[in-house]
Amino acid sequence: MRHFKRHTLVGAVLAAAASAQAQPMLEEVIVTAQKRAENVMDVPISMSVFNESTVEKLSARNLTDLGRFTPGVEMNNDNALQPTYTIRGVQTNDWTVGSDPAVAVYVDGVYAARGAGAEAALADIARVEVLKGPQGTLFGRNATGGAIHIISQPPVFEREGRAKVTVGDYGRLDGEFMVNAPLSESVAVRLLAVSRNRDGYLDNLTGPDQSEQNSDGLRASLLWDASANTEVLWRVEYSELDQNGGAQFTMIDSVFENANPGLNHDPFGDIANDFESREEREMFATSLEINHEFSGATLTSITGWRQFETELLEDLDGSNNPDYYFASSNPDDNEYFSQEFRLTGASERLKWTTGVAYSRETVEHLTTAEFNFSTLETFAWAEILRNSTSATSQTFLSALAGLPQEQIDALDGLSNSEVGQVLPAYRQQLKDRNLDGMAMSAFIWSFLNDEGTLGNFGISDNPVTGLFQILGDVAPRIGAYESWVEAVETSGTYESYAVYGDATWSLDERWNLTGGLRYTYDDKSFDLFTQYQNQIAGADFGLAFYNNGQPMLDTSQSDTWDAISGRLVLDYHVTDDVMGYASVATGFKSGGFNSLNFGPDIDSSYDEEEVINYELGTKGAYLDGRLRFNAAAFFYEYTNLQELKLLGAPIPSYNLRNADAEGYGVELEGFWLLTENLTVSGNYSWLKTEYTDFDIIEAAGETAEDDLTGEPRVGTPENKVNLALEYNLPVGEFGEVVTRFDYTWSDERVESLTDPTRMVDAYDLANLRVTLLPAGNRWEVSAWSTNLFDEEAVTVFGDNGDAIGSLTGWRIPPRMVGMDFLFHF
Repeated sequence: MRHFKRHTLVGAVLAAAASAQAQPMLEEVIVTAQKRAENVMDVPISMSVFNESTVEKLSARNLTDLGRFTPGVEMNNDNALQPTYTIRGVQTNDWTVGSDPAVAVYVDGVYAARGAGAEAALADIARVEVLKGPQGTLFGRNATGGAIHIISQPPVFEREGRAKVTVGDYGRLDGEFMVNAPLSESVAVRLLAVSRNRDGYLDNLTGPDQSEQNSDGLRASLLWDASANTEVLWRVEYSELDQNGGAQFTMIDSVFENANPGLNHDPFGDIANDFESREEREMFATSLEINHEFSGATLTSITGWRQFETELLEDLDGSNNPDYYFASSNPDDNEYFSQEFRLTGASERLKWTTGVAYSRETVEHLTTAEFNFSTLETFAWAEILRNSTSATSQTFLSALAGLPQEQIDALDGLSNSEVGQVLPAYRQQLKDRNLDGMAMSAFIWSFLNDEGTLGNFGISDNPVTGLFQILGDVAPRIGAYESWVEAVETSGTYESYAVYGDATWSLDERWNLTGGLRYTYDDKSFDLFTQYQNQIAGADFGLAFYNNGQPMLDTSQSDTWDAISGRLVLDYHVTDDVMGYASVATGFKSGGFNSLNFGPDIDSSYDEEEVINYELGTKGAYLDGRLRFNAAAFFYEYTNLQELKLLGAPIPSYNLRNADAEGYGVELEGFWLLTENLTVSGNYSWLKTEYTDFDIIEAAGETAEDDLTGEPRVGTPENKVNLALEYNLPVGEFGEVVTRFDYTWSDERVESLTDPTRMVDAYDLANLRVTLLPAGNRWEVSAWSTNLFDEEAVTVFGDNGDAIGSLTGWRIPPRMVGMDFLFHF
């Protein structure tokens, strides 16, 4: 049966279009969330779907643009090479290669194991499916929060083409070119070239502007109808990215202003960096999908290969202040192979799917952190000010500036960002007393030595010996702003095996019962080597990766994890157009390895994550198909949640630990064709999350404040609202003008594990698009604006610079305007 899968999809769309000609109604949406083509209204899973038309109307160029308009979902690609995807509050905040993501991203049925290889241009796609809640049965491991599936347009047996040019402010010039052609009666090919180019919108006083876009990609797909029952689809993709992106900037007035005399700090104004943030990636991906239809069943084989090399350079303190200099380099080399065999079938009352899957990922990652020796002193200063009520701190501060007791008490318990505000004043007091670098360092290091902390680094804790051991070494290097370099090199080989089955049994004409199970076994090996370029007085001393002087490491580890995931769903069709469902589903995220730190009571590997989700939902079409409304209410419990957190004093470092959490909420989504020309759509999500257990790692200097039990999880607003209006205005015989207005409002949210009181303020965004669409649809012209009202908001904060008092942030892009010119041939 030639083109049987393609004909199923095309036939459903044509049937919906024919019905719409008779009576205005919303277009039917076909998805493959359950590994078979189905109307989205018949799938008992909460999900949001964006087809190619919607992506165009939202002026969306990546997943983050779609995430802004998706209920219960947050996406962030401020770093395109370290994006984060959050569904219902579930995410992974670890950027290292020792762990896996909690939201699975698939591209044409192939898992994109790392976020660095998932972000690509949304061009010539069929749809993007965002599935919410654990998808452990059909999508497998690392889908505890949900799954995102990007499906590209397949070749068709018709000659068609498309050329698109986009121009806009900030020097935007984008181009897309697609051509599709049958090569014979049984072979068709589809080719796509896409280029995205835009100048940076962060004006940098000390270097190139940041947050630019510069990427190019090629995609080819070949469809071969090998026989009446066999279809072969081969896809290949290559892309390059090279841009000044991923830039963060300091949010601390004094850090900026002390390095830029005469300039006032504005978090939405110019930035100043002393290290050029840059993102580079070269990626190649290919897959081979074979579908063979038997009598009543279809065998599918999907073989995938993805390989990429990246380099991420970051100014982590977000400033040009040499006392806070903190930069990093993160090259990655990743190769991923996967093979899945799937058998699906259906009878009058039973639909079923079973399969086996195997994957092998090899990773190589090097993180290099670079400081000045003055940054080392800043770490110490921050610790002194945060603990100002200790006896030694009070003696130190009184001797330094003759401060009255009430001023000293007022310093106690400062947050890292507050330390950044007051720290320059104390440095200046030392300078005002004409103290040279040796004497300045003596104040700092005598305090640390008196506290006994230097003994953790192999430096003598004798007050006299220890002090003179370091003063002659450190002070001159601080004054000269000499560099300090540390590195951690990691590599791993991760293999995963799975077998699964899922079936839907029609109990009668109204009731359906779905059950599924998946067994997953992961086998991982992991190598880690740490090193640093500098020493203090001959002692091993690490700032970035080694809490309280942990020694250099050269170690190999291995571990295995396994889990059974499943789902049980009961759905009831009240009418042919209205369905309700109740489900229980579980998910599994593989365990991993602590990539950045080892120490007392810090395990080298950590447990797998597990989640169980309970959900009630309804999907329905009303008013003769002109109104579609979906609703879902859910509650989930999370066990062994993997969290990356800064720990330790006086010099904090990153550690992974396990925590437990829970969440519950409601999601609403509606589409209403009010008239033949006016469509209103919108969605709303309400979400509450909370840590129910937060294990304490017994690291030196850690206090009870590190227990976040009862606190909300980071990164997701409690309330989120999206609204859209689309109006088609007929213009005589010429054609029509299509106007679309999109609006989103996000509530405030917690954005830091390090400081759970730090909130991202509520903000709203609006997009506007006006399209001139002539009869015949041979060409179209659109004028558009994103962030129409030029909203200013900082949506993400960085913990790295915050450790030394230079809290950094990323802000949303400003208002942008442009025009699209589209030609079909």
